[in-house]
Amino acid sequence: MNNNTIQYHLKKITLSSLIFTAVLFSLHKYFQYIFFRNIDLFHPIYSIYLFLFISFVVLFYFIIKSALKKPDTIFTTFAIGSFVKSGIAILFFLPLFFKEPENLNITVFNFFIPYFLYLFFEIYQIIKLFKQLK
Repeated sequence: MNNNTIQYHLKKITLSSLIFTAVLFSLHKYFQYIFFRNIDLFHPIYSIYLFLFISFVVLFYFIIKSALKKPDTIFTTFAIGSFVKSGIAILFFLPLFFKEPENLNITVFNFFIPYFLYLFFEIYQIIKLFKQLK
């Protein structure tokens, strides 16, 4: 497979994201079991990671597609994609605006800690991709 195709880059990034997701999810479940065993969350942890993984892969599909045509557009595509992803994250929390759960702080932290860890991972992957394409 050619090293400059969408499939090649997307396969590499999806695999690294899958590993990152599995490790982060396992740690998250472990800490939830240790510290918050008896607390019910509004969103199950698997739905948070499913959202983050899918949005990561979709975002990188568009980043790779635009970067292969013009590598200087990586950061612009990332900024636009992150803005859209933030909007979708707000939709993810929309039910919380209408019905406040009793553990609101824990629910919010359960989402935003992995969200920001994914953001750092995205930035790392973008820098890596940018160096490969330059």
